[in-house]
Amino acid sequence: MDVPDLSIIIVSYRVREVLRGCLRSLYQEGGLRGLTTPEVIVVDNASGDGTPEMVRADFPQVRLLALPENRGFSAGNNAGLDLATGRNVLLLNPDTLVPDGALAACVAFLDAQPEDVGAMTCRVESTDGSLQWECSRRLITPWSECCRALLLDRVFKRSDLFNREPVVGWDRADTRKVECLLGAFMLIRRRALEAVGGLDEQFFLMYEDVDWCKRLRDAGFRAVFWPGARITHLGGQSWRQDPIATYANTHASAVLYFRKHHPRAVGTVRLVSRLGMEVKILLLRLNLLRKPGDDYTVRHLAMARAARASLRTGAFLLRHE
Repeated sequence: MDVPDLSIIIVSYRVREVLRGCLRSLYQEGGLRGLTTPEVIVVDNASGDGTPEMVRADFPQVRLLALPENRGFSAGNNAGLDLATGRNVLLLNPDTLVPDGALAACVAFLDAQPEDVGAMTCRVESTDGSLQWECSRRLITPWSECCRALLLDRVFKRSDLFNREPVVGWDRADTRKVECLLGAFMLIRRRALEAVGGLDEQFFLMYEDVDWCKRLRDAGFRAVFWPGARITHLGGQSWRQDPIATYANTHASAVLYFRKHHPRAVGTVRLVSRLGMEVKILLLRLNLLRKPGDDYTVRHLAMARAARASLRTGAFLLRHE
């Protein structure tokens, strides 16, 4: 039996119609074209919205794993990785659209790279064609996180000093070694996966891709960005479902990341992040005085307060349901 060129892992949670669009792009619009016996594995995190039934009825060629509970993004991907048999593995978000032949082109690119290239990504774009810079960026550091907490990255948008993560000034028009890839589209060599292992299940949602890329680098592998293919990433699905808890989770995950990889700096990062959150809350409350009942401000104030609580306790608000 031929070993698949590629095993594609898609973790789904309450995005049935979005997932349908992703699978349609793979099977009906040529996304899988050019691959040898590709394997698509959908892991449903107990969505409760008819996702497993839709996959079974409309895409019977998919290997479906319907989990009995929401185990989170990392654990869901790991469950899919346990089933994967391909010589390469792609972590793919359900809110993505893959154009004709894009995956075969990415696999061919990765095959042509030196053995120490363990993972790659392509251009990840929004529906309007604009680049999502998160697809190829630097790893976060205590400095970059403090700059973000104090809004210095927004004040000095063109400064590489205060806004280091995006690699300011790079238009992603050339192939480059990068430090961090976006979990929405991360193509991994089997050899690198076996050396690094799966995603860290301590990260229920957010920062699991950053953590994995840090471990990839620590294991002596490189990650590469290649502009020769592109996919569309709708984005924001987790945020739309529960923006308050997701925003809080982002900060709890950041604390967990620094505790794991920069333990000496975690206290400073946490303190600066809490200070920055207090400033945000103050600014939002002042805005409410000017614009009482403003929906945007009320919503973001609730998010900031939840993040403050999460930074204080280190607790995740999104967990098993």
